[in-house]
Amino acid sequence: MVLRYTYPVLLCILILMHGRWGYAVKDEIFLENETKISHHIRSAEVGLFTMDELLNFHVGQKLPIFFPIRNLSLYPPFFLPPKYQNIIPFIKPAAMFNLFKVPPSSPKGKAFLGTLYSCDSINGETTKICATSLDSMLGFVKKAFGPDVDFKFITTTHPTLTTPVFQNYTVLGPPVEIVSVKKVPCHPFPFFYAVYFCHTDLNYESRAFRLRLVGDGSEDEVEAVVVCHLDSKNLSSDHLVFRMLGVEKGSSYCHVFRQGDIVWIQQQTSGGGVSAV
Repeated sequence: MVLRYTYPVLLCILILMHGRWGYAVKDEIFLENETKISHHIRSAEVGLFTMDELLNFHVGQKLPIFFPIRNLSLYPPFFLPPKYQNIIPFIKPAAMFNLFKVPPSSPKGKAFLGTLYSCDSINGETTKICATSLDSMLGFVKKAFGPDVDFKFITTTHPTLTTPVFQNYTVLGPPVEIVSVKKVPCHPFPFFYAVYFCHTDLNYESRAFRLRLVGDGSEDEVEAVVVCHLDSKNLSSDHLVFRMLGVEKGSSYCHVFRQGDIVWIQQQTSGGGVSAV
């Protein structure tokens, strides 16, 4: 296995991602917890599309998308240094709240407790992990891809944002598929320090695309990563996907990856992306 980036460079990139890049939709993990959505909000505004919609995007098409700013107090960019990981165990919430002076009953405390409960529920699973260090993340990804497989990560890129931006974006080109037999998405969870939820969807096929956009007002160019799940049978019947897209259970759906979310893909030895249309 050969990484595209050296360890220090990769760590710096992950840190910078939190401070620079916006996002257009919450991924399926967080969508499940969104129970109240105004009916006037359109699916495109939160970066949700059907597969047919995505594949039919054309140059000049207008898409209203909201790119909010990530709250760094909820999603710190730094992993806990290795020398402190044994001193501050991940499974001791009382000690953590006391050390970091965060009341468990506060909104931030409740978000952090949610991460602890979510991570505890997947403890011991082979297809999911809460990575609390870069080493644990890379170890999980390497195991998922298998030996002697080169890999790299992709993510949505957006110019530096100082305020949340909602505007029309113009499609600069048709979506381009990112070819990779296996994919490992990793999503930051709110916590005292950086924690990534990484998972492999061995039983559910997915496709990934790049979509180039430019803001009509800001003229910022965005290269968005869009992940499409070809089967939604594993989602609950009242999932936001069904309510906003109006599709039936089992249908495919696509979402723009948010700030800090990454997808590990296999390194291609030649070529690159192939046009989706």
